[in-house]
Amino acid sequence: MKKIMILKYIGGGTLVLAGLVLAFFWQFCRIYVGANECVVLIRKTGEPMPAGQMIAEEGQMGIQRVALGPGRYFYAPWLWDWETYPLTRISPGNPKTWREVFEAGDPDYSVPTIQGKWPEVGIVTNYAGKPSGELKEVVPAGYQGIQRDVLSPGTYRINPRAYKVETVPAVVVPLGCCGVVTSQLGDLPGTEVIQETTIGPDGEPVTGRSKVVQKLADEGQRGVLKDVLPPGIYYLNPFVHKVRIVQIGYNQISQLKRGEVSMHIQFPSADGFTISVDVTVVWGRHPQHLPEMLNRVGEVAKIREIVRAQIRSICRNIGSQYVSTDFIQGEKRELYQKNVTETLQRACRERDLEILIALVRDIEVLGGSGKEDMDLKKTIQRGHIAQEDDLTRQVQRETAMVRAERETAQVAIDVAREQISSETRKKVAEVKAEGEKKAEEIDAQRNLEVAQIERQIAELDAETTRVLGGAEAQVEKLANQAEADGKRMFVQAFGSGRAYNLYTFAQQFQPESIRLIFAGEGTFWTDLSRLQDVASMQLLKSSSEKP
Repeated sequence: MKKIMILKYIGGGTLVLAGLVLAFFWQFCRIYVGANECVVLIRKTGEPMPAGQMIAEEGQMGIQRVALGPGRYFYAPWLWDWETYPLTRISPGNPKTWREVFEAGDPDYSVPTIQGKWPEVGIVTNYAGKPSGELKEVVPAGYQGIQRDVLSPGTYRINPRAYKVETVPAVVVPLGCCGVVTSQLGDLPGTEVIQETTIGPDGEPVTGRSKVVQKLADEGQRGVLKDVLPPGIYYLNPFVHKVRIVQIGYNQISQLKRGEVSMHIQFPSADGFTISVDVTVVWGRHPQHLPEMLNRVGEVAKIREIVRAQIRSICRNIGSQYVSTDFIQGEKRELYQKNVTETLQRACRERDLEILIALVRDIEVLGGSGKEDMDLKKTIQRGHIAQEDDLTRQVQRETAMVRAERETAQVAIDVAREQISSETRKKVAEVKAEGEKKAEEIDAQRNLEVAQIERQIAELDAETTRVLGGAEAQVEKLANQAEADGKRMFVQAFGSGRAYNLYTFAQQFQPESIRLIFAGEGTFWTDLSRLQDVASMQLLKSSSEKP
């Protein structure tokens, strides 16, 4: 009994001790990580880390590389310490809040920016990798420093003690634009020599001085890349790639007299007058030419200034070959505009620019003092008005002649119309009479054919009646013959005609209420109900007694 009690005490104590141990581990060793959290472990024992190492490896004392995700874990507090951090989240943005905003200035060249909740990119700085040594600031995976690869929108379990994550806006290329990418890492692609060209007085390109520029870079090289980014969202590392948003398509440049004085286009004509013109040029940039243009020029604004300079130069060089009256007459003005457009297209084609058209909107002829020479305009205008009056009177005379010819032709038309109407009525009457005659002949022929058909039908009806009458007579004859033959056979069967008559009488005689009462010989009381039998017997008896 004492042994049993001792065992009970030992078992109970063991259970209590186990419960206390479990309670201790649950209370002091349990690590609970929430759904949006991670835990960084810090080892208190183990080998010390080498100099310069920031994150401990397996078996070393210090901050561990791997973070614990959501869940429940048990670690001894005398061996481990831990820190709780929120999960790293890279926002995808909200397209519903985006809206395009154009910068102040020339609306034809301002690049729209997107305002609102943008998508983000995570830039990762690694503290746990190998020392980068002579490597640059941006390093590949596994080395300490800013990582080449970025984090796209999402939620990540990242150890904040081993990695630092900074969020920056993603690259958004709006519609109507493209992105020119400049790589900041890699070897230089080399240089090339280009010849600058200008437009001479004759409108032809003239080779200028040489210029050394860097070649376009391929993927992996440093410099302006050959390929551009079409509209869209791109998650790029800003330490690796710089993107310039450039507007594409056609734009316009206007050189107006009422604008800045430096932008006025004035030039002397061949006969000594000062000509002032307003010009609007519609030009454009193709996406495949943008990298080359920016690589040579540097900025989009410089490209616009090149176009402006070409417009002023070409308008002056070509316009100085015309006399003042050419700019007032319509045909010469159109020829001037055509020459300016073609020459500007050739000049800008050398710079990969596309010119759609150059519109000469307004031309003023000024005197030597720079003021508008109204006498010249009035003289030319009066001459043109006189020419136009002569042309008008000539046209009026030609119109009167045409009107008289038209009236004569109208009378001839009326006569011809009446003749045609008379002939038409005659032809209609002839056709109508011929039609009526033909219709009567058709009716007569139809009546004749109907009479013949009716006669044939009558003959067929008579023949049918005759045949049916003969058939009925023959049937009746055959029926009577059959009945006579039958009666003759009955007579032969009974032996005589008298016997057959008695048989017929017996068959048809049916006295149902006649009773014969025999009261003795000589008395005529008859039992009519027996009369049939008695009569039949008497007739048979009489027949049998005859030879």
